[in-house]
Amino acid sequence: MSAPALAPASALTSALIITRAMLAAARQEDWEQLLQLEEARAPLVHRQHGSDVVAQAQLGQILAYDRQLQALLGKARDAIARQWQGERGRAQAIAAYAQG
Repeated sequence: MSAPALAPASALTSALIITRAMLAAARQEDWEQLLQLEEARAPLVHRQHGSDVVAQAQLGQILAYDRQLQALLGKARDAIARQWQGERGRAQAIAAYAQG
């Protein structure tokens, strides 16, 4: 017999817990863990959820954490872009020096 499906409130509670873990992983720059957690969370948040106060509060918390995640991801992306640009600039300088 298969496991029973999670009730909507349970799914949101699980999604909220996973979202908090995603935020912790992003703060630790553990991108692999973040991706795994996001994959686990996706089916939970894509379900239809109730419109009761508790469900709305949990959805609001998830969205607030997602905004924090987006900010952390944006900073990490920008740092990687700067690092890549710096490495590219060094490579171009070395190539120019070698030709000179």
